[in-house]
Amino acid sequence: MALLQIPLWVGLLGSPLWATHRKGRASLVADFGLRMKWRDIPIGLGAGFAAQIVMGIVLQAFYRLFDVDTGKVGQAAKDLTNKATDPVGVVLLVVVVVVAAPVLEELFYRGLWLRALERRWGTGWAVGLSALLFGAIHFQPYDFPALAGVGLLAALLTVRFGRLGPAIWFHVAFNLTAVISLL
Repeated sequence: MALLQIPLWVGLLGSPLWATHRKGRASLVADFGLRMKWRDIPIGLGAGFAAQIVMGIVLQAFYRLFDVDTGKVGQAAKDLTNKATDPVGVVLLVVVVVVAAPVLEELFYRGLWLRALERRWGTGWAVGLSALLFGAIHFQPYDFPALAGVGLLAALLTVRFGRLGPAIWFHVAFNLTAVISLL
């Protein structure tokens, strides 16, 4: 499972690295806001845990309203956690989903894409488009509303604080909650 993530990670990390060296200041901090402050931890974790609860309630109402088969919602996450059948598998799952994915995805979607879209179309469009891109790129149609919501909240945190720290911790909390609930 973890080995299958390597090509994805190469793209998620390689694209910002290429962009910063080709078009930027050769700094992930300066070009993409990859920095943290201590206060980012409680801000991001609190927002991530709260988002799981609020989005769960809102999405249940949404799915009922549109008669969505909720048995298919979250299936990709369930399939992934079901592959963690021993302690080593669980550790790898946590490293991939709770540590690596938040850092690499926030660097790519909020650091690279949000900033690029913002320069071209302004903050509002950039927030919305980056959220839709984040939701769509996971290729999970039943989970698209939740994934786009995560992308939206992470983008808002990034814009509000001007750095990726709060969004990374938000993503950590959101993914950690999902992993714990599925193990």
